[in-house]
Amino acid sequence: MEPTLRAGDLVCFDRISSGEVPNRGSVVVFQSPLDPKRLFVKRIIGLPGDKLRFEAGELSINGAPYALKPKARDPKLWLSVRVPEGHFFALGDHAQVSYDSRRFGCVRLDHLVGRLIGF
Repeated sequence: MEPTLRAGDLVCFDRISSGEVPNRGSVVVFQSPLDPKRLFVKRIIGLPGDKLRFEAGELSINGAPYALKPKARDPKLWLSVRVPEGHFFALGDHAQVSYDSRRFGCVRLDHLVGRLIGF
């Protein structure tokens, strides 16, 4: 999540109630889709039902341009995905090193743990 968060930063988060969906742009804590014992901190970009399209570093959501943080842009990425119901699309703030939904796909909402409130 650099430059927003750096290795070793302490964070504070609120637990999320079952079924609650944070707003787009919220930084959240969630269980890794591949190893639920690991926790990730990423930004929610795609909500259930959204259509995301990445083209040469630009992102559109449901056909409208969406401004990414400069380091979150990946000029080599071409991807189109519809976020399934009950899922979200998570994005790190540093595309070249972030392991996020661009690589592991959409994440189930029941993997959400909390929303960051301080760091």
